[in-house]
Amino acid sequence: PLDALVAKVLEDADVTGADSSALREICEGYVVDRPMTPRAMIDPLAMAYAFNASAADGTLRFVQRGGTPVADFDEDDLVLPNEGAPARLTRAQETELPREVSFGFTDASVDYRRSAVTSRRLVGGANRIVRSDLAVVSNDAAATRRAEIWLQDLWAGRESIELGLGMDRLALAPGDVVAVTVDGRRRLFEIDGLVDTQARR
Repeated sequence: PLDALVAKVLEDADVTGADSSALREICEGYVVDRPMTPRAMIDPLAMAYAFNASAADGTLRFVQRGGTPVADFDEDDLVLPNEGAPARLTRAQETELPREVSFGFTDASVDYRRSAVTSRRLVGGANRIVRSDLAVVSNDAAATRRAEIWLQDLWAGRESIELGLGMDRLALAPGDVVAVTVDGRRRLFEIDGLVDTQARR
């Protein structure tokens, strides 16, 4: 189980005060073949298995991406900035996004040989190809699913928003999913960062 794998990596590196119990996926195996930092060990897993890490109240928490919204906001809930609109939406161009992702893995079903899987978008103007070689042990079906989720995740993140909330929203943390209704359209966003000044941005 991924929660046990991350916990073991941290234990071996003498990292305490971490909680990986929210991770839900399964990883058949993971190879660490040279000395490296705990972050260097965990970052490839976070990319492949779609989870984030955030520190709050002295605890490093690992959270699976794509959870259910913990709060729902509309424009009346937003704190107006000194100038400009209450929310600033940014949308990446299709040409900046990958048309295809591919990652290599060790295939347990064929004598632990190296293999690779690919996921491709059939429509759109993107033409980039992103490749990653991971030290995970898996099988073709599971790896293909991971590649499809990775590609979907990259495209879902093409839209970002910056907004301000009242200081009564201190319970929110990076990794939380929130629903925001702007211009009559409800969208889901994952909190990437928080800055507290006169408002919580």
